[in-house]
Amino acid sequence: MSDLFATPSISIVTVCMNRIEHLRRTSPLVSAWPHHISHVVVDWSSDVPVKCEDLPDDSRIQLVRVEGESSWNPSLAYNFSISLVKTEFVIRMDADCWPNLGFDPKSILRKNRVWVGAGGEGRYGQFLMPCDTFWGIGGFNEYMRGWGFEDKDLRFRLHSHQQTDLSEFDDSLIGVLEHGDSERMSVRGLCSRERGLAALRASRLRNRLVAAHCPWGCHSPRSFYVKSENFWSLNKSSRPELSAELNHKLSQASRRCFWGSFLALPEVVVELLPERLLPASDQGRWQVRWWHLVYAKTFRPILLFPVRCLSLFKGLGS
Repeated sequence: MSDLFATPSISIVTVCMNRIEHLRRTSPLVSAWPHHISHVVVDWSSDVPVKCEDLPDDSRIQLVRVEGESSWNPSLAYNFSISLVKTEFVIRMDADCWPNLGFDPKSILRKNRVWVGAGGEGRYGQFLMPCDTFWGIGGFNEYMRGWGFEDKDLRFRLHSHQQTDLSEFDDSLIGVLEHGDSERMSVRGLCSRERGLAALRASRLRNRLVAAHCPWGCHSPRSFYVKSENFWSLNKSSRPELSAELNHKLSQASRRCFWGSFLALPEVVVELLPERLLPASDQGRWQVRWWHLVYAKTFRPILLFPVRCLSLFKGLGS
């Protein structure tokens, strides 16, 4: 164990899937931070591979590419990236984040050994902790997929399984590129804001249900990756999979959540309508057709109008 009055050995891990513009803006700011030994940047099967030329000329950067992943999965991606870390401490720093120069790890590690992001604006999922602490609870739950709740599940298990005291970073320590749910969920076109929010809600719901049905821990079966000359790839037989029955139940719950949120329909209505009309997601991708967009632009505002009128009285009489 390192002497916390000495400089702690720290690696930063960042995973990117089709976020090269974010990396180009934030990686120089990460490189300007003087307190880390290495910066592991994992290109998670981006359509256009991340190149060394996209990143600063910094010997601490280790660029790694994983191929064969069809969708974003932060649980798998960050477990893989942290498995490459050789220092005592690790910082998760998403592609839209960077540590500000006022972030002095030596100072805060004297107070506590585990620090997590606070609140919204993209800081919540960031953390600083010993690698042994991270792997002591098995890392992220690999039954989860897509955005949302994997960070809350990690915090819960740190607190409940290891009785770890979590301290929160001050917002001033971490910089963030602000962007909406539509960009986070890779949604473009008409109603992108509403579709992005609905997709995020559905993904979070699914992962909450996964955490309840499939608790994760240090003895859970993790995925492993095979290295070729220029990239890594998943050994598919190693990936933990849900049972077909549970996967169907979660798919239907996500379906009700997405279409209920996007089209402002009660979940019971979504459940009664044929799945061909309101389909379940395909690997986290929602097939939104032109008639869905017409409905969202015409009937949805009419349905929400009385609700929004009533919301004006929220807080009165309390």
